[in-house]
Amino acid sequence: MTQYKTKRPKILTIAFGLAICLALMLGIILSGTQVSHAETTTIDTLEVAFKKAGVGDSLSAAFEFEDEATKTLKVPEGANYTATLTFISKNGQTTTLWRKDSASFPWSRVENQLIEQKVAYCIRVRFEPKENYKLSKEADVLKRNMKVSGVELGKGRDIELWDTAGQNTMSTAIDMDFIISRGMNYFGYPRYISPRIDEKVSGKISTDFTDTGMWISGAPAPYTYEAKIAPIGMEVQTVNVFDKSDCYYQIVAKNAMDGGTMYITATAADGQTCDIPVTIAAVSGGHEHSWSDFGKIDFEHHGYTKCTDPACPGVAPAFDKGSQYAVHEFVGGCTEKCTKCGNLGNPDAKHNFTYQVDESDATYHVKKCACGEVEKDASGNVIKEKHSGGTQTCLNGAKCKDCGYEYIAKTGHKFEFRSFKNNDGTYTHLGFCKYCGMEDTTLRHSPTGGVATCQARAKCRYSHNGDVCGCEYGEFKAHNMVGGFCTECGADEYIKEVVIDVPEYWEGMAYRPMFYPNVIKGNVIPKGEIFYKASTYLDGNDTLCNINDSNIKYITNNSVMFYVFSPHTTCKFPDSVDEINVSVTHGEVLSKSIRKSDGNLIVLVFLRLDRAVQSIDVSVSQPLAGHLPETLQITEKNGYAVTINNIEGYLQDGKFYLGVPYYANVTIKAPEGKVFPILTPDIKNWLCKRNVFGGDIIEISQSADFTELTVKIKTLSATDCLHENVTMKEAGKLATCTEDGVKDKYACEGCGKAFFDAACTMPWSDSTAKLPKTGHNPGSEYKIEKDKHYRVCKTCGEKTDEAPHDFGTLVAQTNPTCMQNGVKAHYECSVCKKLVDADKNETTLEDLIIPVNPDSGHNFGTWINEVSASDTANGEKAHKDCLICNKHFDANDKEMSAFDLIIPKFGTHKVTVNGENKIFDEGEKVTAIADDPADGKEFVGWQDASGEIVSTQKEYTFEVKDEMVLTAVYQDKAPGGGTIDGEIAPAPDKNGLSGGQIAGIVIGSIAGVGIVGFAIFWFVVKKKSFAELISAIKGFGKKKQ
Repeated sequence: MTQYKTKRPKILTIAFGLAICLALMLGIILSGTQVSHAETTTIDTLEVAFKKAGVGDSLSAAFEFEDEATKTLKVPEGANYTATLTFISKNGQTTTLWRKDSASFPWSRVENQLIEQKVAYCIRVRFEPKENYKLSKEADVLKRNMKVSGVELGKGRDIELWDTAGQNTMSTAIDMDFIISRGMNYFGYPRYISPRIDEKVSGKISTDFTDTGMWISGAPAPYTYEAKIAPIGMEVQTVNVFDKSDCYYQIVAKNAMDGGTMYITATAADGQTCDIPVTIAAVSGGHEHSWSDFGKIDFEHHGYTKCTDPACPGVAPAFDKGSQYAVHEFVGGCTEKCTKCGNLGNPDAKHNFTYQVDESDATYHVKKCACGEVEKDASGNVIKEKHSGGTQTCLNGAKCKDCGYEYIAKTGHKFEFRSFKNNDGTYTHLGFCKYCGMEDTTLRHSPTGGVATCQARAKCRYSHNGDVCGCEYGEFKAHNMVGGFCTECGADEYIKEVVIDVPEYWEGMAYRPMFYPNVIKGNVIPKGEIFYKASTYLDGNDTLCNINDSNIKYITNNSVMFYVFSPHTTCKFPDSVDEINVSVTHGEVLSKSIRKSDGNLIVLVFLRLDRAVQSIDVSVSQPLAGHLPETLQITEKNGYAVTINNIEGYLQDGKFYLGVPYYANVTIKAPEGKVFPILTPDIKNWLCKRNVFGGDIIEISQSADFTELTVKIKTLSATDCLHENVTMKEAGKLATCTEDGVKDKYACEGCGKAFFDAACTMPWSDSTAKLPKTGHNPGSEYKIEKDKHYRVCKTCGEKTDEAPHDFGTLVAQTNPTCMQNGVKAHYECSVCKKLVDADKNETTLEDLIIPVNPDSGHNFGTWINEVSASDTANGEKAHKDCLICNKHFDANDKEMSAFDLIIPKFGTHKVTVNGENKIFDEGEKVTAIADDPADGKEFVGWQDASGEIVSTQKEYTFEVKDEMVLTAVYQDKAPGGGTIDGEIAPAPDKNGLSGGQIAGIVIGSIAGVGIVGFAIFWFVVKKKSFAELISAIKGFGKKKQ
């Protein structure tokens, strides 16, 4: 406790006091005047405010501050004292969290401390009186009269008053310790007892420093005490006097002890409990046990539990010598079984099951605990699961996602091919393993086979063991344009729409993937990564990175991707780029243009980041002549902080001068977590929109971390008029294709000046008021009439470029081939592409097309003889190839696939599984795995080339002995189970009775029994005749009527 009292001998103090009194009296007598003194008022009641805070809240939420900077707490209005935090700790005063004016214990420790259950937080508050006031020197009076607002004060409530922590007798300031505790807990120092054999040792496990007699918080007194774990000979009693609850103990030790910790359970008035630890010292000379029965003592400890000596005074394993009392030893996180004493029977304990391979069947795994226990279902059966997941590669087999067991063997290398451009402009295709990336140099080849179309380039048909190259090469086939449209794909001669698949991007990603866009739609060809670049300029002209350094440049701010596309052969871009609709999958189309030097389409894609500031919108007030510079206001509408550093320009008597513009130097700060885009030398290329109202940006710079801008803004010239009454003097008119326009003209009624805008920020000038005529803006598309064509102006709708058709010479007929439609002879206008037939009658493209015939029109090359297989290489069957479509055919003109041509090398066979072709060694084991059936379907089995089902297992493993074709067969499920296929679903049983037959028999039997019973009742019991029965029936009918 901090003490403020001074320590001086009483005699010296009294003597000194008498001397002062005598001097004072002498002074009064000599002066003959009356001395007055200021009276002081004593304060005996204090009050301070706190806030409610619960478990999980920040400890800082518990304080109601008057001034958070000085940590001054709120007191009642008009109070003549202050309350200031000086110290905060955890677990009583064990752990310091914060100390006033201490850099080692900052306030952030309190803010980061979440209130925990059953933990005591000590809050020390210093109360100091104001001038001419003093606090009562009776600390007990101040404690007794203490009040708290905002929360409840008292034991077990929101906050507890614990004790005084020192009082200054001169200033009468006093420190008070409060406790915040959610739940009962003991936070006193450990107590220590040293027992003696056959001697009484007694004492009190309490404290005189608390009102309740025990360092317990979070629960109301009185408390009762009971020994929970105690040595032999220990007694505990509770003594309650008023609000104070003392715990007394007495022990007469009988056994030799190794020592240990005794726990006394304290129970509060509301039923809450907590344990108070008491250290029991070791003692020798008493009874030493002859131990037996080692095992579980409780769910936490084991040790010896019995003594075989009949004269044993009793056993306390937690203390007695040689008991080997210790905590249980567990394996692998399992709390069910101790390695020394076995299963504990703890209902709250759990096995720590992990997946392991089933020792009885390696195709399954089970959940097994380190103690040996295996997870079972409710019936006691071991739960087994099949392995799943993992990826089968050339180097590693598929490993189960749960247990890690390799349940599918590695595949060996599987090759895929990539195209590389040579220095001479030709291409070479290389084979790389798709799993490990290793190149097999023997697979290098020049592109071969495949057919280019007007929509796709040729795909190489080179194959190795069933792996087809598939790399695109060469150029697109030219469109066969007739009447402005392709006869093959229907493409428009003019490219009107382009959809680009731009890779997804995010902050921190390298630029490399952005250099590989794909064209989803549109007859354009990407020029390639060497023509692209990333830029920080709005016009894309600078280079942030190109393909060479795109792996080490990262997306950290707004930027632009510069892409180049050329038109497909025989396609063209419209006269106006505005007629091309360009869209992208990621990013934003910033601009599109046709480059004059080569006619290529340039597309700039804006890569916008959320972290970047996208625009600044600054508003500058009108300087008023005769007013101070401080009246100038500059704001930013998005809420960014703006600071005016200084204002430059001529001032008369320190005030704005009429007709003079001024220059304001300001700082604009980005919001927390955001940055401004990288500045460019020309601000027009900055990737941040700028809107300045009432001024112009003259200079701009930014901080190294891009979070601040320093901007020089030129204001409007100072005026003596606020332009509060502005009207439109002359309404303007828009320019047309053939006539000039003029801008609106506004005038201020106050000063008579004219402006271009109603806000009076742009003074009127006749030289800039004119809006020049635009001229016609015809579209690329021609409107076609019988004898002429023309275009329509997109602005005014008038006809332009009207002229008669120019058909030229007859276009000869082209015959169809195996891949391309033919076209009948016709004429075509060279301007608008209108079509007429050979007799100059109007026609359409559909009427002119002679459809392709895939079964004819082939142009076969020379016959290719068979190449025999060998021990080391595959052979190839004899065939012929079409020079147009590059397909293979046998001597009977039957088409053959590339796989059909292969004659496997000796010792290998061709195997086709669900259309996937491969070559395997003879004797090799192959596993075919069927896909899961679709909804409403079920798997039937694996069918071979002859139609026979060779296996009904989804995973079918077979040995390669000959060429084999396997197909997974599925069929519809029958309603209610079984299948629809009568050959597989069981036929209904025809030998038993149907449900309807059984029902008829039952009803008939009941009716028969009823008739016989009635006959016995009528003729035998009642002794009636048949005539009487008929008469009774007739009478019943009349009654009903």
